[in-house]
Amino acid sequence: MPADFETAESNLANLRDWVKEHVGDKNRNEADTRLHLINRLIFECLGWEYEDCSCEERYGGTYTDYSLGRPARALIVEAKKEGVYFELPAGFDKRVCHLRTVMEADGKIDEAIRQALGYCQERGVSVGAVCNGHQMVAFLGSRDDGVPPLEGLALVFTSLEEMSADFRGLWQNLSKAGLAAHNIHITLRSHLVAPPPEKVAGRLPDYPGFKNRNAFQTELKILGELFIEDIAQTPQKEEEFLRECYCPSGALSQYALISKQILQSRYSTLLQQEVEVPHLTPAQQRNGIARELITDMMAAGLKRRPIIVLGDVGVGKTTFIRHFIRVEAKDILEKAVVLYVDFGKEPALAEDLQAFVLRRCEAQLRETYGVDVDEADFLRGVYHGQLLRFSRGIYSELRKNDEKAFASKEIEYLEGRLRDRSAHLRACLEHISKARKQQIVIFLDNVDQRPFEFQDQVFLIGQSLAETWPTTVFISLRPATFFHSRVKGSLSAYQPRVFTVAPPRIDLVIIKRMRFARAQLSQTGRLDSFPKALALTSQTLERYVGVLLNSFETNRDLVTFIDNLSGGNVRTALDFINAFVGSGHVDAYKILSIEDTGSYIVPVHEFLRAVIFGDHEHYDPAASPLANLFDITQPDGREHFLLANILSYIERVGSVGSAEG
Repeated sequence: MPADFETAESNLANLRDWVKEHVGDKNRNEADTRLHLINRLIFECLGWEYEDCSCEERYGGTYTDYSLGRPARALIVEAKKEGVYFELPAGFDKRVCHLRTVMEADGKIDEAIRQALGYCQERGVSVGAVCNGHQMVAFLGSRDDGVPPLEGLALVFTSLEEMSADFRGLWQNLSKAGLAAHNIHITLRSHLVAPPPEKVAGRLPDYPGFKNRNAFQTELKILGELFIEDIAQTPQKEEEFLRECYCPSGALSQYALISKQILQSRYSTLLQQEVEVPHLTPAQQRNGIARELITDMMAAGLKRRPIIVLGDVGVGKTTFIRHFIRVEAKDILEKAVVLYVDFGKEPALAEDLQAFVLRRCEAQLRETYGVDVDEADFLRGVYHGQLLRFSRGIYSELRKNDEKAFASKEIEYLEGRLRDRSAHLRACLEHISKARKQQIVIFLDNVDQRPFEFQDQVFLIGQSLAETWPTTVFISLRPATFFHSRVKGSLSAYQPRVFTVAPPRIDLVIIKRMRFARAQLSQTGRLDSFPKALALTSQTLERYVGVLLNSFETNRDLVTFIDNLSGGNVRTALDFINAFVGSGHVDAYKILSIEDTGSYIVPVHEFLRAVIFGDHEHYDPAASPLANLFDITQPDGREHFLLANILSYIERVGSVGSAEG
């Protein structure tokens, strides 16, 4: 167990007293200094765990004394023996000073800092430190603010007494929790932006804490997630869910106050960009999926260009694609080979994207369609023509005289085809397309959840697949990425077909999901997916879902709140529902008891409390979707009402002063 703040502070006091008692042991070598002092300082006094640390970690022929952080390194500590001290000028009592001030104090410290700085820059670690067991100098070894690391600031503790006296500063900046919060980056850039005074909330024990749930609330939370969120992912329920719950995009919510105009303007602006863009067609029209989309899917293989599904994060691009596959174009796609690559759930490194896409396509061919692209008989079918030419080539005489040797050469030839996985998979798909007369459709979904460079590279892969493979390729992208790439990125060289997916009405999404969940509960009772240990019955959850459904159907203020706060993001809106169901801040017993004798309508303030606090006991602006309106980043009185003024300006201009929202 890592030491908490109070335990760590006590451990440091014990270490300080132990060093005083062993004052004669001043000639420790580096190994003894690490064993007796630095290890205790890092693991007992700064909350790091042994699993977080790698000693003598090798990279490029160099070794670090301590590399801390998992899975990504956050801090490199260079250890020096106890006798290597640095002295600051007389009367110098600053906790933060220029790094060069420390380096100029002693040549050995200068050398140690430069050594640690080199390790940080080679390994891409942002924070470095030098420690001799009594003193600690920490600095930013890798920066992105235009300041050379050697010209930056350093956090300095000249003795264990100083560390103990200012333990909060030591803990806030160099503990495991402090590094995770990036506090030292703020501390060492304080000459640029002065931090505001400490908030009173920061003095609360265990702030922001976690709100305890009773057993009833805990089970409600689990079952709520199963039925409101996860039931959509259940394979046996997917098609029924999509038929019952899918909301055609394009109709914006009638309840949105500000977000209605913003969303309308955002999607109409897509059609009026000054840069040269392809024609954009709404994917969903009043009478169903756009006819051009189905036509394009059939003909895109000939046009050799991918189809882009364009929409903001959370507006339902994935649901649109799933509905398109399972419902709208089911009759077409049932006759096709459909390969689906989800970049949201399946991690992949940007430099390995093409291999990742190939692996997923091969796996789905094998698991869904029973096609093993490495099977011997299938290989011979794919390369039948090439094998005939091979048999008439330079080994034709060998075939007559030594069939075993010829067969061995033939296997070597097929091995060569297998080494180029991209060309091999293309040949396999061409064979499937011709032999089975099936269209190949590839969906590259949730690409928009990745960074811009990642999305740009996926588009290039999709363009290559559409151009060189016998496939129709769908790619989901964000509008911001699309138009940025149209000007500066990969899209500038291509003219893809683009369909826009606008946000659905949030109120309809919620109500349809609630009705579907309640119907499933009433029909099936306890589903197989229910954890066996739960005592809560589905009838209780059904009543609770009924309360929510009735509330959303009758309380327009509740719908308005969620609609405005989610900004058209369906995923965020459903997260709010999940936050309410089973929240420790909601008295579920009270709701059900009132419902027993009458009708309970969830008021906005009760729903708001669950969303604001989330899992925490106290309000934490860093974890809450609702901002602290009067929060400040620096001690400047002008900032106290800055956020309020910005919001007022946005509302005014977005409502009446601009066509762009």
